[in-house]
Amino acid sequence: MVKRRPQLNPEDLGRLRWGLGAILALLSVVTVFFMEIDAWLMMPAVTLAALAAIVWPTWPARLPALIHRLAFPGILLAFVADLTLSRDYLPALIRLDLMLIFYRLITYRQRRDDLQLVVLGLFLIIVAGVITVSLSFAVQLIAFTGCALVMLLAVTLEHADGLSPQPIAPGVTPAWARGDWRSYFGKWRAATDWRLAALGIAGFAAMVVISGLLFLAIPRFELQNSLFIDRLISRTTRTGFSENIRFGEVTEITQDNGLAFSVDVSDPSTMPVAPYWRMVVLDEYTGEGFKMSDELRRDLNGYRPLSRQLQGRGKPNPGSPTWTVYMETGVSRFLPLLGNFYSMRFTEPQTFSLSEELRVVALQRDPPKMFAFEVWSMDTSAELLDASFALQRRNGDARGGRFLGRPETPGAQSRLRRLLNQIPVSADADAATFGQAVVNFLGGRHAYALSSAIPGGDGDPLVRWLESETPGHCEFFAGAFVLLARDAGFPARLVTGFRGGSWNDFSGSFAVRNANAHAWCEIFDDASGKWLRFDPTPGHEALTAAAEQDPETAAALAASRRDRDWRAWMESLRVFWYRRIVDFDLDTQEQILSSTKRFFTEARDLTVKWADARAEAVRDWLRRPWDVRRWGLIGGTVFGLAALVWLWRQHGQRWWYRLNRASVRRGRRRVDPVRQQASRWLNKARRRADFAWPEPVLADLQRLRYGAPDSWPDPVRVFRAARQALRSA
Repeated sequence: MVKRRPQLNPEDLGRLRWGLGAILALLSVVTVFFMEIDAWLMMPAVTLAALAAIVWPTWPARLPALIHRLAFPGILLAFVADLTLSRDYLPALIRLDLMLIFYRLITYRQRRDDLQLVVLGLFLIIVAGVITVSLSFAVQLIAFTGCALVMLLAVTLEHADGLSPQPIAPGVTPAWARGDWRSYFGKWRAATDWRLAALGIAGFAAMVVISGLLFLAIPRFELQNSLFIDRLISRTTRTGFSENIRFGEVTEITQDNGLAFSVDVSDPSTMPVAPYWRMVVLDEYTGEGFKMSDELRRDLNGYRPLSRQLQGRGKPNPGSPTWTVYMETGVSRFLPLLGNFYSMRFTEPQTFSLSEELRVVALQRDPPKMFAFEVWSMDTSAELLDASFALQRRNGDARGGRFLGRPETPGAQSRLRRLLNQIPVSADADAATFGQAVVNFLGGRHAYALSSAIPGGDGDPLVRWLESETPGHCEFFAGAFVLLARDAGFPARLVTGFRGGSWNDFSGSFAVRNANAHAWCEIFDDASGKWLRFDPTPGHEALTAAAEQDPETAAALAASRRDRDWRAWMESLRVFWYRRIVDFDLDTQEQILSSTKRFFTEARDLTVKWADARAEAVRDWLRRPWDVRRWGLIGGTVFGLAALVWLWRQHGQRWWYRLNRASVRRGRRRVDPVRQQASRWLNKARRRADFAWPEPVLADLQRLRYGAPDSWPDPVRVFRAARQALRSA
């Protein structure tokens, strides 16, 4: 008699959907951490409620009925107050979602409540995917979908009779909440048809694969900026690259080793040994740091309409590589560039501005999610051509006097003059000669240190540091260079951004981290009409020059800047996710389809070519003379094949049975093939009730199926007799 598989009752299904609901809530609340929403009170509350629902399913019955009556009015008032105070729509909606999930975890849910929990969790998953474009979104979505499908199946089976369970009154513990999880796990395991479960898992995996194929095949539609979801959230820059920077803010960034942006370059050999990624240019000295003057800021804030294309001021160079920059969130609204460029293209339409004076590109707001842009014909040299400013200088235009501001602190200019007289450079030296002399002067007077302080005393703080021999960080060196250059009559400005980077061996991209944050300066050369880059921080300029002059030094420096650790592998997955999934547009789709078509076309051509070659070889063989040797070779081959077939028919099955029985004796095989074959023939005999099987054949089959191996007749003879008897029927 076949033993029936135990069935799950409504109590077992209720416990299952209760636990899966808590797991869905945990998967949902994790996404809030990646979105960096101010919900640090609700996140632990929902997490604790979900864990409590799993560990103590009976505790919601202990809540007073007053909590249930005041829950929804309280949630509504909290949402209105949150929306009124923050005026940030998406964070308020996410906090409302968390409050609703929290309430669903502390109350016993009906069918409608379970469906609401799935929708609330799915909202957080989708919003996190749109905002963060993180690789974890795909993993969370797949895990959430799998749990939600099982939960919905449990809900459907629980209501399979068409009768909805009565609502659970406050203070009442349902039957399924009693008992421990171990007993329920035993019931679920016993009731599970693992073949059906494996089929369901395979179907779910096939659905994921088919969804991926549909993603590749469905035509692209331009959805402006992620359905505007990312515009409902305001973000601030974490790194400090803004229009107003105080001394020490750039240095604080270097304490963070997180990824700032990645760069794909079509020709990696064109990457400079030590690239300087310009982001913000500051011209006005404040005594506490540098900032962008109001006039330049007004010019930079003249944003252009929403667009994907930006024309730069560089010249087109057909042989120049293409630069693709993948910008992380929280870095800056200013874009990292090596110099002038010819053209720039954003993956999504952006509102941006290009400063003619500063040669920087700024978005209207800090990007709320990772985004990418491509740059063509970008200049990587240490010189920045500025014909407009050179013309203003020659014509005596008032705008040509920019970048010459000096400290207004009493006595600061005279003290700067005394310091300037200590620099061994002639009065008529050009900008390049003067700049190198200042770099040598600062490097010989001050050492480099990440943690440094300005000496006490009167007067301008940066001038006090210049007069001392106190170590300093990059901002002190760059700021001091600017003041000395301006006092000598050279226009100069401070630049902040990133210096250097490393190659990710897994993704093949150039990774720039927050630890690469740096400050340097630019001085204008009237003779060439160019801004010349100088890095007065000790060691940087010398190392770059040595690497550019000596190939071995450059190779050693490049080898030391290759990332092969687990962090680089994780970052390569994120870059791959953005390259192939997030940044998958119509052009990429056409490239993939074209490559796929080309692959199959080449495979077809190779197959046809191979078949033609084989057919030609056969025809050539047939054209040869048919002598005795060829006939003998053909006859021997036919005879050998016939002998092999005869041997297999006579002895092959016996050898096969012996080999498998030996595997059974050694424990490598559980089922004896002879008993298994005999069982098949006996089943055929039972099904053919209209046919009288010969008694000797049935007796031999039963002996092979149930008897000891020593008493077995020849299995091959018995099976042949059974086959012959069935054919004669």
